[in-house]
Parts: sequence; structure tokens; C-alpha cells
Amino acid sequence: MSLLSIDNLSVVIGGRVAALSDVSFAVDAGEVVGLVGESGGGKSMVGRAIVGMLPTGSVATGRVGFDGIDVLAMSPERLAHHRGHGAAMCFQNPRGALSPTRTAGRQLIDRLRTHQEMDDERARKSALELFEAVGIRSARRRLGAYPHELSGGMAQRVMISLATGCAPRLLIADEPTTGLDVTLTAEILRQFRHAADSDGRGVLLVSHDINAIAAVCDRIVVLYAGTVVETGPARQVLTAPAHPYTRALLRSVPDLDGRPVVVTPGAMPLLREAPAACPFAPRCAHAEDDCRTARPRPAQQGRQWTAACFHPLHDAVEAGQATDVTVGIPARRPAPAAGAEPVLVVDDAHVVYKSRFGRGGHHALRGVSLTVAKGERIGVVGESGCGKSTLARLIVGLAKPTRGSVTAARSSLVFQDPVGSLSPRRTVEDAIGEPLRALGVPAAERAGRAAAVLDRMELDRSILARRPHELSGGQAQRVGIARALVAEPDLIVFDEPTSALDVTVQAQILAVIDEVAADRSHGSVFISHDLATVRGFADRVVVLYLGRIVEEGPVGEVFARPRHPYTRALLSRGVALVRDLEEADATAGCALAARCPFVTDRCRGEDQQLQQYGESRAACWRVPEIGELV
Repeated sequence: MSLLSIDNLSVVIGGRVAALSDVSFAVDAGEVVGLVGESGGGKSMVGRAIVGMLPTGSVATGRVGFDGIDVLAMSPERLAHHRGHGAAMCFQNPRGALSPTRTAGRQLIDRLRTHQEMDDERARKSALELFEAVGIRSARRRLGAYPHELSGGMAQRVMISLATGCAPRLLIADEPTTGLDVTLTAEILRQFRHAADSDGRGVLLVSHDINAIAAVCDRIVVLYAGTVVETGPARQVLTAPAHPYTRALLRSVPDLDGRPVVVTPGAMPLLREAPAACPFAPRCAHAEDDCRTARPRPAQQGRQWTAACFHPLHDAVEAGQATDVTVGIPARRPAPAAGAEPVLVVDDAHVVYKSRFGRGGHHALRGVSLTVAKGERIGVVGESGCGKSTLARLIVGLAKPTRGSVTAARSSLVFQDPVGSLSPRRTVEDAIGEPLRALGVPAAERAGRAAAVLDRMELDRSILARRPHELSGGQAQRVGIARALVAEPDLIVFDEPTSALDVTVQAQILAVIDEVAADRSHGSVFISHDLATVRGFADRVVVLYLGRIVEEGPVGEVFARPRHPYTRALLSRGVALVRDLEEADATAGCALAARCPFVTDRCRGEDQQLQQYGESRAACWRVPEIGELV
């Protein structure tokens, strides 16, 4: 008998939204199962059903079996015990889930006292052990830290310790890596794999990014419009997906080799009742008449592998015969014209954020120099906290250099949070026209230019009268790009423009950004912690670490032959960093010295400057030796 066995689970909210329809799958003890799909597909609703926390007004049918007992039929007392002891959740936004007024240690200690009936001394000792078990270094000091004093990765580890502190048999992680950079993502996912392998727990990883969680999953369950469209062993599902939607998910994600992103047109439907036909049919290039008139049921594709599809893709994919009515981002582009005029020159820029109390401060950028030519596409990568967003603010004039200079032509910024960057009080037309208003453009001309740029974003003009809360994430980001374009700037800065979006919506937005950046009348800077996205976008890439450029060069050269140990670690090229970012000390010597496995006394005492190695430059004197050591 499986630890968790969900059979024909359907959830209707308020009689108006069919959130789940006949969902069935299982999770065994010691197994990691990935539940993947777009936002609105029902993934989080499955998690809420498992812990008995469905929204008010929901009607659930079917069965959610946990250790043979139906969670949907549990008494309030039994359900209270089940939450934490049976199943526990790690939430998507750890800082939002943690109390801001209590230390991380106090929150864990209180949970241990409540759920495991420990006294305060025993709970404090166990809390320390749990912090250490999830990879929190200097664990004793972190017990006294408040959530706002923790990095994103550290806060997520605290969240995992809170969930495991109740000794649950099943861990549910809801989008645990959203917004985390590549090094933290790998570390957090290792924690869940460890929970299954070492502690024998079942783990359900909920994510919209199938590639991010694939490496640690035993099986994959793919959800679309509240229905399970495919489930099976991770390797088979990832290498030869049977359902067209699974294939669309995989093709929506850029990879480090620069494979073109394939865009799936349309959007997932919001259903009022269980679908009568295949819900993916309107977006599927392989749909036939039977797909539009009847709903396919899960059919066996192999051992423990099913797909709800009348026309599974195995034969077509393997024979190379399948075609897609989709648009791919070109893998390579012509280089900018030689001698093109610069639209940005950053010279030895330092940015120091002073303390509120007048002492010390945070040195966000340290001697950054960067030039962007008209028509050029520059990518900027690095972990969270390395100075990427400060650089974006510096370029567009929202931050001033403490030392050095910035010479920039007219520039616009596309923000990370598409909805949050728009005023909730203003219509889309007002938001897009705002830059023109600042330039003194008359109202009639503003309206015409706003409508024209909206057409370029392939949005219906009816959206002009809407407000941000009436837009989807993808629509809001298109509006943000339209606002950046409307004043015809010489330089556009994209600051993590896709990190808050689903993979399929992300692919659509990347196609829009690629078309915008292809216009040689302006330069583009694309800032992201997603290396694969930058690989497909940029002509040249800059790697930032603790406010310093540690490597830069043509994107193909840097990704194929990374020189600096930090770049190698980001790209998983045989280098693992030995400590966390926030434990690093950048005041003297090489910025990476505290974390680098190749560190010597010379590294600790000598500042490293960029040196030419082939077509790229790297700030490391050991580059010639490291190739032999890795």
C-alpha cells in the first residue's frame, strides 16, 4: 500500500471553478514525485487537499488516502494530527510563511514543543540539529536570526526544517525553488532527495519548471487544467514524453546549449466543470476531431507510465516526423556592426548603500566597467545578492555611483515583478503612456502610440482600459515591455523579466523580448540568475560576483569554456563552492576566496583583475592550472 494514494479526486470551488477533475496518482515512502504544470493547473490544490486545507466553499469528491485513511473524511482532531505528523508543507514564499516578529529558532523550537512534546532545552538542541541537517552553516547563530536577516536560500532551508521538525512521513514542497538562483536551487533540491533517501519520507515536489526538479525525482505527474495528462518514471517522461503538453513544457524551457525555445500558443482554460474533451486540444498541433469531442483517459505507455492522449507522440517524436505550429527563438544572431556607437559606458563604478545609522554600509558594486554598443545584447548573470539589480538601477539612473561614472543614452527598465511594477490605480493606457507624459507628448499622440505599441505586443486593444489586477502575469509583462518601448529608448534593461512566470508563458515573453532586442536601433541588457535564458538571448555575457565582474566574453565562449571557478560552479562544470554566499568576505583579496576550492594564500591577499584568456577575460590568476585540476 502506498503512503499516499489519490483516487479520482475532483474539487469544485464555489460551484464555479473545476479546480481538479478525476486526479489519481500515488507517492511511496522514500520516493520523490514531481507534480508539474502551469499556474492555475491545480498543483497547489492537490497539496491543499492532502493536508485538508481546501478553500472555503470547495466541494471535494474522490479519495485522498494516507496510510489507508481518507483525509477528506478525517475528523477535525485527526486532521490536526495529520497536518505535521502525517504530511507537512514547505511553502513557495518562505519569508511570507515565517513570522517576521519571531526568530527562526524560536519558531522551530515552539513547533517541536507543540508537535513532539519536548521541553525547551531538548527542543533547542533538536532545532540546532535540524538546522545543521538542512545545510544551515553557523546554525547556532542562525537560531537567533529573524526572517528578514536570512537570504532566500537560507529562509527556504529554515522552512524545510520547520516542516521536518514535526517528523512527517510526507513532505509537500510547493514551488520550493521559484526565484532562487542555480546554486541555491541545486542545494535545496538535494535536501528533498536526502529526506527521501536517508529518512524514508515521501516527497511531493510541486513546480511549474519540469527541468529544475527532474534530476531529483523518481516519477513525474503532469497536470493540465486540473487533469492528469501524463505520469511515469522521470527518465521516460523527460526523454520521450508521450503527451503533447508534456512535450510543450519541456520545449518551453531554454537550455545551456542554446537550444531554441519553442513557444506554445494560447493559454490554459479556466473550467467551470470537468472537461468533456481533451482540455489541451485548442493548443495542440496534433489534435484531431476525436480530441475535440471526447476526453481521453489514461492509457498505458509502458511500465507504470500512462498518458491521457488519443494520439501519443512516441513514434512521431522518435522518427522525427512531428511538427509544431509554434515559433522558436533563433539560436544565433548576426553580430552588431563593428564600431557601433556605445549607448552605455560604465567606468569603474562603485555603489555603497550607507547604513541608516551612519556607520559602515553595503558595498553593492566594486569597480564595475561595462560598455554596450547600439544593437548589442549583453547578459548579466550571478547569484542573488551579487549586485545584478543594483547594476540595473545604476544604468537607468535610479542609483548614483559612489565613485566612477555612468554615461548612458535614453534608457528604460523592464521590471522583475510584472504586476507589482504597475500602479494599481492606473489603467494600462495610463501606464504605457507615462514615459511619454514625462517627455511632454500631447494626450492624443500618447493614446495613439500606446495603442500601436500594444499591437506590437500582440495584445488586444481592449486591455488598454484594464487595471493591473485584471491582467495575467504574461499580459502584465507584455504591458511592462510596451511601456519600456513606447518612448523609443536607446537602451532597454530587462531585470529578471521572466523569473515570476510559468515556463510556457516565459517562452512566449522570451520570444517577445527576442523580437524587441533584434531591433538594432537600441542596445539591450538582460539581467538574470537563469543561465540558460541568458545563453539563448545574449551576444556577450558578464558574470558578477559580490559586486565585481569576474568573467566576461562572447556568450558561446563563456558557456563552452568557462575560465573562472565561480563561472564553472554556476555552470556545474566540475567545481563545487564550499560555503554559502553570505559567509563570504569580499573586503580583501579575491572575492571568491572564502568559497573557492582552489584558494591559496596569494588569492586571499591579492586583488584579482580581469585577464585575457582566449576570447574571454577572467579575474583569476590560476585559470591555466584549474583546467588541469578539474
